[in-house]
Amino acid sequence: MVNDRIKNLFRSFFSPIVNIFILLKIHPNFLTITGSLISLCAGLLYTKGFFVYGGLVLLFGSLYDTFDGMVARKTNKVSDFGAFLDSTLDRFNEFFVLTGISIFFYRNKMEIYSLITIFAIFSSIMVSYTRARAEGLGIECKKGLMGRVERMIFLIVISFLPLNIYKFMIILFTFLTFITVVQRILIVKTGIKKKEV
Repeated sequence: MVNDRIKNLFRSFFSPIVNIFILLKIHPNFLTITGSLISLCAGLLYTKGFFVYGGLVLLFGSLYDTFDGMVARKTNKVSDFGAFLDSTLDRFNEFFVLTGISIFFYRNKMEIYSLITIFAIFSSIMVSYTRARAEGLGIECKKGLMGRVERMIFLIVISFLPLNIYKFMIILFTFLTFITVVQRILIVKTGIKKKEV
């Protein structure tokens, strides 16, 4: 997981941009929705095999997507619906990107990698689901190799690699994401046992 120190450095660095959004009176939910549209564009670029451009757009979209929470906190507009909307659209964002990658593989006769990417979609959703379900049980479950931020960083970085390396990195991405699901299941199991004692 990306630690709090890195997150604080990130927030400090982009604080001037956030202040501009505040001056323009842009609502946090607008930023959330716009970030999803940017991720959709990234996914479309991946379908065409424009991986470098897709990675750059995904980088921009991922940065943009963090601004909504920063604006909400600075303007006291933090809300349950805003948090819900952000989490929901985050799942769509990953779906857009990974589906775009899967479509590219399928169109280019690399069906096995397309199937692996579909499994990556499933694993990514399950990482988020296990955390949400754990929190519903009153157990904190934020740990694991591939949280959402780590997954986005991974996908952005490998977008700049040659295709023959990229294919194997997608396998690694899928494996690590699935391992994260297993990690969180074990964390919840331990947490439940502690509550029962």
